[in-house]
Amino acid sequence: MKKLHEGGQRRAATSVREPRVGIFWLVDGEPLVDGTPLRAAEDYGDFKTHPRSHLEAWSLLQQNGIAPPEVEYEEFPRGRVMYNPTTRRFTLLADRCILRDKNVVAKIMLEMNLPNRNTDKGTDAHYRCSACLRSRSDRRPLR
Repeated sequence: MKKLHEGGQRRAATSVREPRVGIFWLVDGEPLVDGTPLRAAEDYGDFKTHPRSHLEAWSLLQQNGIAPPEVEYEEFPRGRVMYNPTTRRFTLLADRCILRDKNVVAKIMLEMNLPNRNTDKGTDAHYRCSACLRSRSDRRPLR
């Protein structure tokens, strides 16, 4: 799994990995993750979230040769993980192409060190890949 992380420090084998918030894509069947440890997350309304946008992170991933240079950030299925400190729950929002594949969701959750019990999963109109948008427009009647 390719990833771009802040603070990539090594941890002792006995330490507990901290949950992360962040953004991700599904590129060629594999998650591409840009995450932030929960303690370093930024406030966004009621949530703690990753400081970078998909556009900003995609540019960095392209500059580092991790993301394909000829593809725009919204072409691949994508999503985001946020944390609500009041409810103590994580929210994983993603394109349906990602949520349909339980193995991919499991990989993202493992990479972000998310607890199964305290993580809600769902879709959001904002996270729809170009293929899903095309298939929706194909179903609309012509006027």
